[in-house]
Amino acid sequence: MANNQNARRIALNILNDIFGNDAYANISIDRNLKDSDLSELDKSFVTAMVYGVVSKKVLLDWYILPFLKKPAKAWTQNLLRLTVYQVLFMDKVPTSAAVDEAVKIAKHQDGQTTANFVNAILRNFMRSGRSAEVADGPKDWETKYSMPKLLLDKMVRQFGGKRTGEILESLETPSHVSLRKIDPNVEIAGTRPSELTGSALVADHGNFAASQAFKDGKITIQDESSQLVAPQMELEGEEQILDACAAPGGKTTHMATYLTTGHITALDLYEHKLELIKQNAQRQHLADKITTKKLDATQIAESFEEATFDRILVDAPCSGIGLIRRKPDIRYRKESSDFANLQALQLEILHSAAQTLKKNGIMVYSTCTIFDEENFDVVQKFLETHQMFEQVEILHEKPEIITKGCIFITPEMYHTDGFFVAKFRKK
Repeated sequence: MANNQNARRIALNILNDIFGNDAYANISIDRNLKDSDLSELDKSFVTAMVYGVVSKKVLLDWYILPFLKKPAKAWTQNLLRLTVYQVLFMDKVPTSAAVDEAVKIAKHQDGQTTANFVNAILRNFMRSGRSAEVADGPKDWETKYSMPKLLLDKMVRQFGGKRTGEILESLETPSHVSLRKIDPNVEIAGTRPSELTGSALVADHGNFAASQAFKDGKITIQDESSQLVAPQMELEGEEQILDACAAPGGKTTHMATYLTTGHITALDLYEHKLELIKQNAQRQHLADKITTKKLDATQIAESFEEATFDRILVDAPCSGIGLIRRKPDIRYRKESSDFANLQALQLEILHSAAQTLKKNGIMVYSTCTIFDEENFDVVQKFLETHQMFEQVEILHEKPEIITKGCIFITPEMYHTDGFFVAKFRKK
């Protein structure tokens, strides 16, 4: 059990980092687990606890608040959240173990008085019967789904109440793992074919990045919805392609699998992100088809001649709301001004990239967000200000993922990321 206590202590450190230092959950988890000597099982336990607490923070506070006579210190509050989460939502964790470990951590961190305080709150919570109230929890969505009012209001305005409820409910279920087959004949135990694309395999869970097939470049990890982009580029093999916002390189390497003599120029603002693209390309044996370049995507027109590229992908910086299931901390980072600023940036990148596309060339625009102002509104504004371009209607065998000629997938439809793809041709 000592190691488990260690796991909980590491989980607490990560939560303190996320809520205290505004750290990104995935980065803090990676950093803390890399330096630990936990088993793979315990690492999964830490990850499940952290993402669980982050995605249910407001709900957990709703359960804890009635038992706090005075506000707890920030780290104590995180410890209480961590423990109540295990009690309410982790069936395989014995309640007594979760409570005992919390008391030990409190004592280790701050002495007997704090340990007594934590113990008293958790015992009162258990005795109150509130711990059995998961079914009778709060009715308001802001608390029930720990979703900030700003995002809730935007969802209800765009989707209406019924579909918003379905989206929120679907986000309660963890992501499944999605792989892209690079070797078309590869078979991976524990996976099933995707319903959305022939290139994808899905699994309910599993650490496929540790598999031999991954190391040999026969598979890579990429969400099914994001695998719908490369086929829209209409690649025959010899095209010169610009990937405007390419890191970490999932779509870049997917496009590269279609090429014979063609080549991709992959841009990103940051050196460490370009490094990820290179690593991805090398592992998948595609490095000869991809050149990376450090460049701000709004500066494309200044850096390349007109009519340089046959195909351009603008996988634009966006609010990332479609990724909330995998990155639950995204929800706490959004201001209403973010959306207007992002739309301006998305249009600026499209405008800059458009100037370097050849006549009859294709430009694809994609985002991992579900909000119209970053998706359909951007398409409309781009077409209004660029008469040389026309929208190309996208077709797919699943008609429900097509809206106004674009691919538009919300998280509840196929349990994927939320995703958007639009397609333009230069006349």
